[in-house]
Amino acid sequence: MGRRRKTRKRILLKPPKKLPKVFTCPNCGSTTVNVKQDKKAGKVKVVCGSCGLEAEFDLVSGLMPVDYYNKFVDLYYQGLIKPKREEVITLSELGSVAEGSEESVSEEETGEVEAVPLEEGESSEEGGEE
Repeated sequence: MGRRRKTRKRILLKPPKKLPKVFTCPNCGSTTVNVKQDKKAGKVKVVCGSCGLEAEFDLVSGLMPVDYYNKFVDLYYQGLIKPKREEVITLSELGSVAEGSEESVSEEETGEVEAVPLEEGESSEEGGEE
């Protein structure tokens, strides 16, 4: 009598985790921060594509782009670097945005539409109500 042959179990290898190449900006929150290494000049530049936040470091052998990104975030939270392009909103723009959002919220919540007074010479296009 013979024994049954043992079946070989295949060993499934998990793929190694890879470090990201594009990072999240601490200022604007978008995923547009790139780390560019210039080996000839010995510099590393970390730049956000949307808000313009940037920093420059000396190239150190053994450090990965993730390490430079972490230095970049630390400098931002210490207040040592600031974005180049800041969005400035005037008070009139802010007021018009706030008024528009209040009207849309009130219409959605109540289901009623506010009546807008017509100027002289204008007529209502609906014609159903007079």
